[in-house]
Amino acid sequence: MAVSKVSQREIVEVPYQLPDGSIKLHMALVLSTEKLLHAEDGMFYAVLVSSKNINPEFTMEIKNEWLNKPLSKHSYFVTHIVTYYRTDEVVQSFGNFVKKEFFDAIMNKVILSMFDIELM
Repeated sequence: MAVSKVSQREIVEVPYQLPDGSIKLHMALVLSTEKLLHAEDGMFYAVLVSSKNINPEFTMEIKNEWLNKPLSKHSYFVTHIVTYYRTDEVVQSFGNFVKKEFFDAIMNKVILSMFDIELM
């Protein structure tokens, strides 16, 4: 079931294409703003959430206190895997959000992982 709207800091479920070309549903954290979502008719960027910590240099462990409700599995933000989606591709919304006070640190890690630039 697709959703009609997502919000920055929201955790949603989306179809990620794996390196072998297969598709697997994964949770993802919405990074982009509602301004982009409206200007580009449902477009947003999200960072992968995974229960595996394959490249620790590029992951950030998700702490339960960062969220308005805990995840069912111990998980990580995979900060170098940012993907473009449209709201009609969102499989599920969990009503789970990263608290504002922790979001900037996550964004900084994404930027550092992808561009080797630290903003904070």
